[in-house]
Amino acid sequence: MTESQKSRVKQSFILGSLTSSAGIFLAKAIGLFYVVPFTSLATENNMIFYSSAYTFYSVLLQVCTAGLPYATAAVVAKYADRDDWRSVILVRKLSAGILMVSGFVMALFFVLASGSLSARVLGASATAEDIATMRTTFIILALALFIVPILSSYRGFYQGLKDLKVYANTQVIEQFARVIFLLGMGWVFVRLLKMNNIWAVYMAVLSTSVGALVGILYYVWYDRRHYGPVARAARAQTTEPVERNQLLMEIFAFGLPYLLSTIFGNSQTIINTRFFVPVTTGLGLNYDTAKLISGIIQVQCDKLTSIPQVLGIGFSAGIVPYMTTALEKNDITELRKNITDCLDTVLFIAVPVCFAMFALARPIYYVMYGGYNLDYGEICLSYAALLALVTTLTPICSSTMMTVRLRKESIVYLGVGFLVKCVTFYPLIKYIGYTGAILSSVLCSMTIIYLDLAKIKNRYGVVFGNTWKRFFKMLIACLCMNAVFAIFRIAGFRITDASRMLALGELAVYGISGVLVYLYVSSLMKLPQAIFGKSLKDILMAVLRRIIPGKRA
Repeated sequence: MTESQKSRVKQSFILGSLTSSAGIFLAKAIGLFYVVPFTSLATENNMIFYSSAYTFYSVLLQVCTAGLPYATAAVVAKYADRDDWRSVILVRKLSAGILMVSGFVMALFFVLASGSLSARVLGASATAEDIATMRTTFIILALALFIVPILSSYRGFYQGLKDLKVYANTQVIEQFARVIFLLGMGWVFVRLLKMNNIWAVYMAVLSTSVGALVGILYYVWYDRRHYGPVARAARAQTTEPVERNQLLMEIFAFGLPYLLSTIFGNSQTIINTRFFVPVTTGLGLNYDTAKLISGIIQVQCDKLTSIPQVLGIGFSAGIVPYMTTALEKNDITELRKNITDCLDTVLFIAVPVCFAMFALARPIYYVMYGGYNLDYGEICLSYAALLALVTTLTPICSSTMMTVRLRKESIVYLGVGFLVKCVTFYPLIKYIGYTGAILSSVLCSMTIIYLDLAKIKNRYGVVFGNTWKRFFKMLIACLCMNAVFAIFRIAGFRITDASRMLALGELAVYGISGVLVYLYVSSLMKLPQAIFGKSLKDILMAVLRRIIPGKRA
């Protein structure tokens, strides 16, 4: 491969992953801003019902999908690279059938287990009314466990074909439909019909199914325009497809390790959801306060920290087809570049975002959620900012391990991280306070990242020296950004002293100034050129051309 070809592959990989991340970012941004009116409709005291339901839903969804979307993407990429289109279509049919059946089974399980799960989550101090409310939330959300896996089968197929633009588009469309339904129906029940605030939570969990249905309809429309070439290539193919049983074995060989990795990878939220309220109340915290803080950590802070985490989701989706192709061609040099390019790019974007979230935790929380419980919000968000950085990297490291055929090791390392979470959860809460729950998650993720990167380095000879050097340069740029924040504070821009509307404008000044300083300082240190191989302007315009039809540089 020539240098120009390598450059194009690198740009294709980075742009594809950034495109995927951009779509997910827009979806998360929509999700971020709905939290403000949604919290007003549901009230902060009801947030624990919303967050707990989604924690169990996320885990059960990963169990019933068993990593099949990623497995589908990997196997489709493999056979598309070989021009075996009949096998590609067969993989699509098999994965769709499996996901439909497993989704139905898991939805039924969630309904049957909803009563016992509700009582365990809320602990011995819970009222019968709270338990009944939690159970109803679980039952409504169970519907999504049947619908969302069907949507995932479409995403896995087009991801394998490296069509990451539609992957990004459906994320936005699904979230947009979800938020419209969530806020619209929540307003109807709570404001118009004057029903209890918990109905806003019920509509919120139901909106997941509504958004997924809209996403499926979009893919059905997209199929009519883009599935035809694949079908025609399959009809023109003279060779036989791979045997059905062999394809099933390949799909599950990819998927089952993803299933186990997801269960371990979600250990942080599982343990927080299951044990936070019982442990903190057992250590003397008031039950209502424990519920409140749990909601702040798992809803308000989670929505904010999901901004940098979109990079982890986007690049996890982007690395699968490209690294699979590199391995199929035994191009280890390209594989190494994909790994380091991925880490460098994600760090360049995520580090300043997480640092700003830490440095501006109080004003950010105030602008988003108001002055109520501001002290709790500031403390939780400042700790969550560090968690946001490591949880952005964790899925990338785990997906890389899975893709480069280190699945057994990845599962073991995730298990080690799970043990770290379990061992540190109680003592950190006991001696540090409720923020110990967040710190235990940070230690869990840091353990996984270290073990994954060490194994990748040993197996494939990936050198992370330049990544470390660039990371420290990013920190220097962040310190310069923080100096600007300090100057604004000295000048009297306190943000939280103003109305929320005025505070939003002041926060925007902070943010824009900080970003400009970060980009300027990092450019002086040649970071964008070293990471992207081109200027920031060129990479931004390239991403916009992929996202916006007809966009020109």
